[in-house]
Amino acid sequence: MSASTGALHRHRAAPTVAVVVAVVAWAIGPIFVSSLTISLPTIVLYRQLMWLPMLFTLSHLAGDGFTRHHMAVAWKPGIFFSVSAALSFGSFQETTIANATLIGSLTPAVLLFLAPRILGEKITAQRVVYSLVSFVGVVAVVVGADSGSAASEHSLAGDAMALGNMLVWTVYFIAAKRARDEGMNTWSFLTGVCLTNVVLAVPWALLTSDDLGAVTSRDWFFLLLMMLIPGTIGHYLMTWAQRYLDTTVSSLITLGGPVISTALAFIFLGQGVAIVQVLGGIVVLLGLGGVILTTSSVRTTGSDTVGTADPLLNSNP
Repeated sequence: MSASTGALHRHRAAPTVAVVVAVVAWAIGPIFVSSLTISLPTIVLYRQLMWLPMLFTLSHLAGDGFTRHHMAVAWKPGIFFSVSAALSFGSFQETTIANATLIGSLTPAVLLFLAPRILGEKITAQRVVYSLVSFVGVVAVVVGADSGSAASEHSLAGDAMALGNMLVWTVYFIAAKRARDEGMNTWSFLTGVCLTNVVLAVPWALLTSDDLGAVTSRDWFFLLLMMLIPGTIGHYLMTWAQRYLDTTVSSLITLGGPVISTALAFIFLGQGVAIVQVLGGIVVLLGLGGVILTTSSVRTTGSDTVGTADPLLNSNP
């Protein structure tokens, strides 16, 4: 293998690695949400208020700054992001982590049908087979939640919120992909998304929250972790990688998140896990391993190489 070929393979692997790290970061998030003692509107508001100054700073230090153009591109995806975040956080509080994350992980199934039509992506037979393997594992984990001790910990309302989150998140995922394909800088895009969230979260919290002044130091600690790990690390890496990976690939890798979240909920929150869920989780991981190993190409802009300015892939972040 020549030096140039080896470098190209490393370049192609970087987005996949970024998505895997993002999924791990996101998988930790439900544990933080379930550990908070404040109401959903308060969580959403303070999390976004803490995130906005960091994103604004990073957009100027590592991005293209933040202008009206960035806001014009980001505000529509930002609305879907905001609704998705509210439904997601709510589902973590109303049902088991296993159910909330696994129902939300059905996004890849929707994208397998939408991506070829909306984004012009090609779906290979191998990807479909490995996807089906992963979906079988997901079904096993959901069914296991109803057959084991976890059954007493979930509610239909929480499951419905998780389903709503999945549908709204799918729209956001496609919108973010389009923005990245058009060259929108990751930090600048996320700043616009977060600012939209703040605009929506402020009136919601002021009208419905009765605990805006009752946030404990423990709550602030978990809000900070939410902002740094699933927020900054997770969303940056996933949004960045979307320019170089098909949505079907990046979304399929997210199926690993529920497995990690379920395991963490068992360890740290004492939420029950049935043997069927364990076996289902193993099947999911095997399917995802196939997806990752057969992902041999990365979407690029104009040539097989990616440029010289990106901190990870030598291209515009």
